[in-house]
Amino acid sequence: MRVEGGAAEFDDLLGGYDERRRAELVAAFMVVEHAAEPVQEVRFAALRDPALRHTLGEMLARRGRVLIQHRDHWTSGYDDTLIAADVSTRLGVRERAVLTLVLVHSVAIPRAEGLLPEDSWLSPHPTPADELRRHTQLPIGELEAALRTLRHAGLLSQVKAGEEAGGYVPGPQFHRLTPAARRRLQEELILAAGPSTPLAAAVRARRSAQ
Repeated sequence: MRVEGGAAEFDDLLGGYDERRRAELVAAFMVVEHAAEPVQEVRFAALRDPALRHTLGEMLARRGRVLIQHRDHWTSGYDDTLIAADVSTRLGVRERAVLTLVLVHSVAIPRAEGLLPEDSWLSPHPTPADELRRHTQLPIGELEAALRTLRHAGLLSQVKAGEEAGGYVPGPQFHRLTPAARRRLQEELILAAGPSTPLAAAVRARRSAQ
């Protein structure tokens, strides 16, 4: 059983299983890597069975990936040791600025108001497009191009409100954050939203010490 274009990298991991188990492992590998949302454990034997799940984790590790659990749902994400794979390194300055604005208005502010749990990076509180225009100096064309790039990357989702665009919220890629990546993003958001606050000073001091 081969994965993606006939690559033989998993043959040694799959060789000890019968055909049915190999197919289950490949199916689970493909779905956690490519489904936009985390998938239910109950739907895939390789997610339900601890031994198969361990092998699935070894398959993902060959690609620098890890399994990420959301209650009884699973997806995959980058291994925390692959710093170079951090999504922020693959975004331009404009895209990072727009993404930060959405995170501040859709996540940081609602969280400060007690409307979101501490560990959530998905939000039902969209940032209106006019709010983005008001808080950025980007020309409209560049702002819209940045929003398109972020949507296509799965980092933002657009929420509709009737005939009008209701705004933007963090996209499904935020499901793929490991706990360590969530902490790093939390620190980045603190530094972006309140660089002069005592909390930001504590973040900088901790990073300097490390």
